[in-house]
Amino acid sequence: MNNQVSTLNQSQRCPDQALASLIGGEILPALRAYYPASDFNWRGNLEQTAVEYANQLFGMKFLVKEIRAALNLARTRSVSERHAPNPIEFKILCLHARGMPTLAQCMAEINDQRVKNYGKDKEWSEPLVYWLNQSIAAARANLTDSAWQKMAKEKYTNLAELYGKGELSPIPLKLEYSAPPAYLKYVG
Repeated sequence: MNNQVSTLNQSQRCPDQALASLIGGEILPALRAYYPASDFNWRGNLEQTAVEYANQLFGMKFLVKEIRAALNLARTRSVSERHAPNPIEFKILCLHARGMPTLAQCMAEINDQRVKNYGKDKEWSEPLVYWLNQSIAAARANLTDSAWQKMAKEKYTNLAELYGKGELSPIPLKLEYSAPPAYLKYVG
């Protein structure tokens, strides 16, 4: 396996050559060691694989230490999983290294809030959890468990993209005071 991504063809566009070099020179060889069943050099195109990973990470402003921490998370995952994380899954591992809650943590908080604060205002730990709950709450009642969980994973992936770019909206403020309707001041 080639340890360095030397040059990229013009058809293989990568907005960040340094990121592609890090992926091709350090990340993919390590992932290959952790996941021997995965083939990153599919049809002899390791450079294109590095570009795909780099394109997923581009624009997220990851620090090298976060990418390396994600690599450690992938190593931990390799004990129970056979195949290496795809580019999107690796991006989410990088976001976890940055501090984003996992899907399991989000779902645990959503379930906990449903039980403890049913029908009340809920205090959410993170905007990601709030928006995930908002996007799946109605479907949870209407879909089968497997379809609902698949939808939750898709919504989580979409929200993770916004989280990584810093574009996730904050949790809306609660109205603390609602003035009585104007007509009530004439009732007496």
